[in-house]
Amino acid sequence: MWRGILLVAIIFLPIFFGWWLFVPLALLYVYFIKSPYEIIPVGAILDGLYYFGEGFLYKHSLVLYTLVLVVLTSLLGKWISWKRSI
Repeated sequence: MWRGILLVAIIFLPIFFGWWLFVPLALLYVYFIKSPYEIIPVGAILDGLYYFGEGFLYKHSLVLYTLVLVVLTSLLGKWISWKRSI
């Protein structure tokens, strides 16, 4: 239940208050969730809503950010024992 509420918050709060809110909410989501693959489509949705400029890195900056977070989580999950609460 908390996982769904946090995912909905990650979708709607940046839409209402700005793209910059996605960055700390995504970090919070990665911290609490064991496999945070749901934030990748959320990053794609927000990339479609906000314009960061021309070029591949600018057009897909939030998706690339979430991909880096997911890869780091999967790599560091082997070495770090995180206390998961959700």
